[in-house]
Amino acid sequence: MVDRNDQNQLKPNGRKTIINHEINMANFNKVIVAGNLVSDPEVKTIGDSSVVRFRIAINRKFTTKSGEKKEESTYIDAEMWGPRADVISKYVKKGDPILMEGRLKQENWETKDGEKRSKILVAIDDFEFMNGKKDSDEKASADSKPYVKTKPKQEVSLQDIPF
Repeated sequence: MVDRNDQNQLKPNGRKTIINHEINMANFNKVIVAGNLVSDPEVKTIGDSSVVRFRIAINRKFTTKSGEKKEESTYIDAEMWGPRADVISKYVKKGDPILMEGRLKQENWETKDGEKRSKILVAIDDFEFMNGKKDSDEKASADSKPYVKTKPKQEVSLQDIPF
C-alpha cells in the first residue's frame, strides 16, 4: 500500500507532487459564447483607439421532467478594443447573432453613494458574424451576389486526358 503522506510532499518551488506527478495550478481564462445583441453596439474613441461595447442574450430552451417547456436567457456584456471594434459597430445591430472568443474580465467601480460595484464581461479577442442576409431586410437576387468572371466551358474529349 502507498503511504499518501510520502506522496503529497510540498516541494521547495511550492508545487505538490501527487503520485510522482507535479501539479501546477496554472490559470486559464478562455471563453467562447454565441448570442444575439440586446441593443445596438456603442462605439467610443479613447485616444487613438476605438472601443465597442454591447450586451448579448444567450437563450436556452429546455423541457422539465414534468414535460413543461421553458426558456431562460443569460445576459453577457462584451467589449472589444482596436480597429476591429469599428467593424463590429458597423456590421451588427440589435437582434443580430455573433460568436465571440475572448477572456473574462472584471470591472470595478464605485457609485455616487460610495458603494463598490463590479461586473464580469467578455474582453473579445476574436469574433464571427453569424448572420447572412435576411430575406425580410434585403431581397435575395443575382445582383446581391458577388460577380465572378468565369471562362466559357470547353468540351474535353477522353483523348485529351494524358492518362
